[in-house]
Amino acid sequence: MRAARLYVPVVLAMAFWATNFAFSPVVLDSIGPIQLTGVRWFISLVVLVPLAMIMEKVSRAVIVAEWKIHVVQALLGYVGYTLLLYYALEVTSPVSAAVLVSLNPATIAIAARFVLHENLSTRTVVGIAISFVGAVIVVLGSGVAGEFTVSYGDLLLLLATVLWTAYSMVSPRITTPPITATAVQAGISGIIMVPVMAIDIVLGNGAWVNLDGFDWLGILWIGLIPSAGAYFLWNISSDLIGPTRTGAFLNLIPVFTALLVLLFGGAVTLTQLAGGALVLLGVTFANRRARVAR
Repeated sequence: MRAARLYVPVVLAMAFWATNFAFSPVVLDSIGPIQLTGVRWFISLVVLVPLAMIMEKVSRAVIVAEWKIHVVQALLGYVGYTLLLYYALEVTSPVSAAVLVSLNPATIAIAARFVLHENLSTRTVVGIAISFVGAVIVVLGSGVAGEFTVSYGDLLLLLATVLWTAYSMVSPRITTPPITATAVQAGISGIIMVPVMAIDIVLGNGAWVNLDGFDWLGILWIGLIPSAGAYFLWNISSDLIGPTRTGAFLNLIPVFTALLVLLFGGAVTLTQLAGGALVLLGVTFANRRARVAR
């Protein structure tokens, strides 16, 4: 039971990220990728900074000592990955995005083998393969399976996968506690995005003056749930179970996306249920620790 609790943060992170796939296309139609990327990190600080100050109380010296790594992490996982994802979602379907995100566990596991010198067991390889097949079945079994095509957006998502893999390889090198690290990196990302957002506005993006209540609700949700919530849960999980095992759970995103479809009145087919079962089987198989006699 205690071992099972180690996986609660990563499962919640995947559920939170699934809402990003479900809700961000609507918000992107209103303000565009650049503005959404910048504002989501500023909103996340409303939650992350108080949490870090109350729960971790890290000294400034610890943060300053690792400022270069925090900047790298912000560029890779907060600015670069998010911009590529949002630009991709403008030209490709969330279905295709969810499929390609399922490539992350394989790329993280391979990178961890060569960068972090982690051993890739046969169980891990087989589990990742099973869960990836399940993720594909979940997505292609949805009512919009016909939207799955290789496009410019898909290429952007593949590049985003590379950036997220690099982000995952750097994460274990950070000694700053996870909530503080997430807050620092979110703040750095917001600062990086300020001039980019200003240029976007100067070039004609005047969406901020025309937003309605529904738009603001979507922006606040993305800033708090898949931003503040998911990212610090990911960092906690990387610290608890390692980047390879954490990455394997990315295959749950299509499953949670299917559940959101059901929640909002869509249909879930037997094919999706079968694929979801494969995802859960693969993740469980890849992350099950061998029992060692005490």
